[in-house]
Amino acid sequence: MEPRRRLIVILLQFAISQFYFERSADALAWTHEGWRIAMSIGREPKSTMPKEWASSGCRLPVIVQCDFRTQDTATDSNKNVVVPLTGDVRFTGPDGEVVKPVESGEWSLAQGRDLSFTLNFPEELVRRDVSLVGKVRLEGLLYSTNELKKMDKQFYAARDDRWDAGEALNDIDRRKNAPKKWNPDTNEWEVRYEDENILSQLGKKVNLVVATRKEAKVNEERPMPRDLSLDYGPFPGVEGDVYFRKQGKVFLKAGFLRESEIGTWTAEPINDKPLSYY
Repeated sequence: MEPRRRLIVILLQFAISQFYFERSADALAWTHEGWRIAMSIGREPKSTMPKEWASSGCRLPVIVQCDFRTQDTATDSNKNVVVPLTGDVRFTGPDGEVVKPVESGEWSLAQGRDLSFTLNFPEELVRRDVSLVGKVRLEGLLYSTNELKKMDKQFYAARDDRWDAGEALNDIDRRKNAPKKWNPDTNEWEVRYEDENILSQLGKKVNLVVATRKEAKVNEERPMPRDLSLDYGPFPGVEGDVYFRKQGKVFLKAGFLRESEIGTWTAEPINDKPLSYY
């Protein structure tokens, strides 16, 4: 191919690659529109609801599109509110689709992870022998992407320490069982290494036990991907995006201090990604 044609081909390839790179970069930008809170209301092992409530095992699916926001108040303090985006919830009952209102609530976040928030259902939602009316409180955990990276780093460091401790202990056996070497001066086979003293062996065993326990503890505190929401999104006051932990708890408020556990909940972000629910 002559130089001029080769140059034209290279320029065309560069222009095409730039076009697709810009398209890809635009595709990475997305707009967060809130959270999809999916509740599964029904009988729970620790529930104190009446014996006949949800005794059939039926579950009431309640999905609320909402967002967590911080609003300025007349005073110097801010108010943390949970705002329903549509103002209603929908589910399918025996007679078809049921549409009921949902009212806003408030949220609080402790230690950057422990989330608690409320929503109010002024009209009764009924599905067979499962019913829901009044204020519910949902509690669960969220993890920032920065926190998850830090927890992963701590786990990998603990795992490396456990590997090193195990390698040091295995080295004792390798030295002990190493093939003998020939001593031409004595015309005898001799052990290649001297036996390690008991205190040193005991110390390495203790190091392995401590490292194994530390790795297990760090791994237990670190949530697995299967335990988290499929996607992440922003949350007020948290640096970086957050994942919600699955299987949060739902409580029905029945008085000033009295609550009953009535279900579980999960959350997924609402955005314009192709995989989003909305």
